[in-house]
Amino acid sequence: MSHFIIDEGFDYFLEKFGQPDWQQPVDQATLDYYRGKLPSKLLFYWQHFGFCRFKQGLFWMVNPADYEDELAIWLDEEITRKDNYYVIARSGFGKLYVWGEKTGHAYTITPTRGWVYQEEGDKKDIAEGYADKKLELFFGFSKLDHTDIYDNNDKPLFKRCIKKFGALDYDEMFGFVPALAISDNASIKNVDKMNIFVHLNLLPDLIEIQHIDFERLGQMAFGVEDSSNLPDLDSLK
Repeated sequence: MSHFIIDEGFDYFLEKFGQPDWQQPVDQATLDYYRGKLPSKLLFYWQHFGFCRFKQGLFWMVNPADYEDELAIWLDEEITRKDNYYVIARSGFGKLYVWGEKTGHAYTITPTRGWVYQEEGDKKDIAEGYADKKLELFFGFSKLDHTDIYDNNDKPLFKRCIKKFGALDYDEMFGFVPALAISDNASIKNVDKMNIFVHLNLLPDLIEIQHIDFERLGQMAFGVEDSSNLPDLDSLK
């Protein structure tokens, strides 16, 4: 597909992640179903790129319908009563990016750690009609290093996983055996290619799901009470 500018944010995303290397067209019925639920800008991306894979599976734009059951497991009822949530993207290590109709990018789920991270969200901007702009910024601010996972020596793992196991299919992810939430041993030796849906369903039976926010993440990472002056924590989520 030739390179063209959709908008500044997504074009910047493509500069970093490249053009999709696998695409599945999105049918009209799916577009119609999510119209009014998700930003029209996202549906526009779907029309041009489909549900698709970047960098052999490091990042994906996905069909939210495929993740409804898994999202219900990871988000408790107290959360789901507040908004309608959808998985709009995911990483090669199963990280789920969750968008709320009223709250925008509301949660990031990191299954390898058992974390459900509450983002600041975009409730005020969404209410004022800026859902498309917030969606554009979500993609524009996405970073390669925040999508990867780093080993115990602080070296990125994804390229080595690709070299060892090959590119990921739509229903595949790289996971750890045992899970990082149990062993904290992020070694390539502990990585395996697995079915993402099976893994997301099984993990909550093996680990404790932790609901955290920026303050809690700072305390976990640095052992401090005040997280206001901490460095960028996005790579930890």
